Amino acid sequence: MIFKKIAHLTQANADQIARKWHYGGQYSFYDMENDLEDLEEIITPKLRGDKYYQVVDDQDELVGYFCLERLSEEKVEVGLGLRPDLTGHGLGLNFVKGIEEFIQNNFNYRIIVLSVASFNKRAIKAYQGAGFKITGSKMQKSNDGVYEFLNLSKTMDR
Repeated sequence: MIFKKIAHLTQANADQIARKWHYGGQYSFYDMENDLEDLEEIITPKLRGDKYYQVVDDQDELVGYFCLERLSEEKVEVGLGLRPDLTGHGLGLNFVKGIEEFIQNNFNYRIIVLSVASFNKRAIKAYQGAGFKITGSKMQKSNDGVYEFLNLSKTMDR
């Protein structure tokens, strides 16, 4: 487990994610500054609401975040990010499983869905390792371009 605690995202940590998290190479696609709509949402308390969460380690250092978007009574979409210096080290599976456990313990959702840029093989591997199945793909506007995203889904055990 790479984290100790999940709580609602603080303004200080939202600002850190938005302004200081920079991913290398093709993963710079995920830098908040490259998507002004996402940037505005995460740094603006009213837009962020109570749907963003922070994940911290046992030294209270921010290691990641996630966002929950309710789609229906039983379905939730998850968006997430791991701190850039922690990516590519095999931590993604535990990070995803921790988020899943949080959802199971705090909500009544049965189905978790997410989407990921098709080039992000590391994330796809982590999601599939956690039991998510690819359900399709779509072309989506993002970061001043159009990119292919894979849709993944997992039905929770109850």
